[in-house]
Order: sequence, then C-alpha cells, then structure tokens
Amino acid sequence: MRHAALAERFPGDAKTDSVIRRLERFFDQHPLCPADVARFLLQLLPDPKQREFIIDRTNWKWGKSNINIFMLGVVYKGIAIPLYWDMLDKRGNTNHLERAELIERFIKQFGKDNIEMILADREFVGELWFNWLTAHHIPFAIRIKKNSKVVNHHGKLVQIKDLLRHVSHKETYRHGRILIVDGCAVRVFAKRDKDHGLVIVATNQLQTLDAMTIYAKRWEIESLFACLKGRGFNLEETHLTKMDRVSKLVAVNALAFCWAYHVGIHHDKQRPLKRKPKSNGRPQASL
Repeated sequence: MRHAALAERFPGDAKTDSVIRRLERFFDQHPLCPADVARFLLQLLPDPKQREFIIDRTNWKWGKSNINIFMLGVVYKGIAIPLYWDMLDKRGNTNHLERAELIERFIKQFGKDNIEMILADREFVGELWFNWLTAHHIPFAIRIKKNSKVVNHHGKLVQIKDLLRHVSHKETYRHGRILIVDGCAVRVFAKRDKDHGLVIVATNQLQTLDAMTIYAKRWEIESLFACLKGRGFNLEETHLTKMDRVSKLVAVNALAFCWAYHVGIHHDKQRPLKRKPKSNGRPQASL
C-alpha cells in the first residue's frame, strides 16, 4: 500500500502527515533483521522434525523499476509461509548460486536436518543446481521441462516427453528406470493436467513412493503470492522501489500474513467454516 493509505488506518489522533513521516522513517531507518523475522515466523508454527520448503519468484513493474522477489517459503496447512527472500536486481530467473545462497541462509540458522524436501517449478532446473542439492544431501521434487534430454532403453538421447507419450490423465505414472536429467540421477513421475499437458516431476530421492503428491504442495506458494498481492495486503500497490525498503515491506507483510492465518485457523477450530472445494480440489476460501 501507499503511505497515505496506510496512514489513514493508524489508530490515534495524530495527523495524517505526521503518520506518513513515521512510516517513511520506519522504511528508511528501522533495522528489521531478516534472521529475526524468520526465527519469529518459524516459532509461530508447530515444530515437526522436518519440513517441506518451496522456492519461487514473484515480480511486477512500477514505473521503470522491476520488483523481482525470490522467496523461500515453508509448507503449512495449505499455504506457504515466507521465511527468506532476496530482491533480485534483474528481471529474469535466478542462477544456481542465488538459489544455493537462499537455502544456505536457512541451513545456517536452523540446520539442514530440518529440510525434508525442496519443491520448485520447472523454472528452477539445471545441472549445477541439481548436483548442488544432491551433493549437499538435500532432497528435492522439482518439475522438469518436457524437452529435457534423457537416454531411452535403446541408448539413444531423446526428449523425455517421448518416453511418456502413453501417460493418461487418470493416474500418476512412475517411470521404471532411474534416469539422468541435467547430470543428476533421478526418479521421474508424470501425469496429465486438465488440459492434457504433461506434468513431469523429478526427485533425487530414488525410493520416493509418490513425488507427484509431494510436488503438488508447491502450489501453496502461488496461493501465498495471490494473498500478498491482494486480499488487503496489496503488495503490488506500493510506490516503494528501493530494494531494501521493498524487502522491509515484504517482512511486514509476512508477519501480518502469518498472524492473520493463525487467527483464521483459530476461528476455524472454534467454528469450522464450510469451504466447498473448487474444480481443482482446492477450497474456495482461504483460512
């Protein structure tokens, strides 16, 4: 939101101009530590032995400025809770070093043993990235591109979609052989989406029973981005363009969102909501 819109919602008798100056000082000067925010957010969640995490980007343009946020979120009750994020000084995708650095920030603070699985869409593939995860014993379930090259049972290099032509929309298919994708040994799962397109998921956990079901939780970060960009949070409406200030605004939104979601869970326990599922199986209303 813009400062003026926020100022109108502040309690007390202070004049709007005074509140706007307070907001400007906060975003300009307040030392909001990202590690402290991550620790507080994770403490608000139940403490399972291991957690699933999602990486993804969201971006928009304000004037001539590109706002490009690369985020690590933790899976929690149908949503992703943001923990760490980087403001990318570019328009496009991340490289393997930027991805590794974001995950290493979590590991440094909480330890690698807390990571059950990293989930990501087909934007986050590549030989250096897959091998970094595997070398560090970090499990992943990542959607891969249908033109990824693999060796068929004749020893010929083909696009992976050629091995999966027979996959139907009725069930998830688990390929019988371990394949080498982007230089990494993986188990491959595939299914058809509602438009009959192939969804192909690779995991370095070669004994995983159903990586497709685990990967489906990746959608939870899309739900998070939809909430942060609308539903009262309205992140895209900000006029902030300096990266450190936008990052601080994301932190405030993350704290507010996590708290609001907890309130929703509490109310749902007291008086369960009747939330009819949509055609894709997801509930119509968010907690």
